[in-house]
Amino acid sequence: MNTFKLPVGIQPIHIKHNRIDIFKPQVTSYTPPAAQQKMNQAISDSLNKLMKDQGYGQPQTELTGGFDLKNNQKGVLSLTLTVYSYSGGAHGLTFTRGLTFNSLTGKQYTLGDLFKKNSPYKERINTLIKQQLQERGLTTDLLVPYPGITDTQSFYTADLTLVIIFDVYSLFPYVYGTIYFPISLYSLQDMINDEGPLGKMFS
Repeated sequence: MNTFKLPVGIQPIHIKHNRIDIFKPQVTSYTPPAAQQKMNQAISDSLNKLMKDQGYGQPQTELTGGFDLKNNQKGVLSLTLTVYSYSGGAHGLTFTRGLTFNSLTGKQYTLGDLFKKNSPYKERINTLIKQQLQERGLTTDLLVPYPGITDTQSFYTADLTLVIIFDVYSLFPYVYGTIYFPISLYSLQDMINDEGPLGKMFS
């Protein structure tokens, strides 16, 4: 039996009606049907929440958006959903959410699932992000003191990199848009859960 873990098949679904124009990813193949169903449901739920949070259904709001595949290998699927909303005025708003799955079971990972139990991963990641803020010359433009990551922090994985996502206005003025902090897995390796998606990237 061939046990090679193929990338899952992804088909874009075009949602276009009533001031909505969004491409949604749909998992279609190379994974068990139950896993496929779980992932597609989680993707739909996340996109629906993103749309609702940005004014879906309000007569003056236009929504456009799509997705980017970030990782699709070794039994890991990681992607981002992005929705832009415009309701008039000088500019609209763009929000991005990361989703990462075990593509063989359909399990959606939280940030905590990526690391060994009781490991100080938050402290390590916060330290690395603070270093990036300094190195990228961003500290003087912070709207608030850096608050640290949360249990529900948005993220995605890309090969040997973990990318932490902060929404527009959460740290910086509008002009900065969504902010991304890429972190090498080698700087987190001692805390990584071998059974999680980051561990699989080292296998």
